[in-house]
Amino acid sequence: MQKNKPLVEVVVSTAEGKVPMGIMNTEQALALPDDIDAKVSHPDHKVGETDVYIPIKELEQHAVASVGSAGRKPNNYK
Repeated sequence: MQKNKPLVEVVVSTAEGKVPMGIMNTEQALALPDDIDAKVSHPDHKVGETDVYIPIKELEQHAVASVGSAGRKPNNYK
């Protein structure tokens, strides 16, 4: 069963490695500005404990797939 708004960890990569920006729900992560080169933890894995990260653009596909039971799309769905 998918949650309506799965939580994800948002990170940016630097020369020193991954820098965590925080834990957000998928709508918040999708609302981040495009000029931030961030990745998010895969929504099917445990937040804060996984090393599986995906680009935010890929998160859009997961957000749309989880719409089924919620019956609505994220606010910034294109």
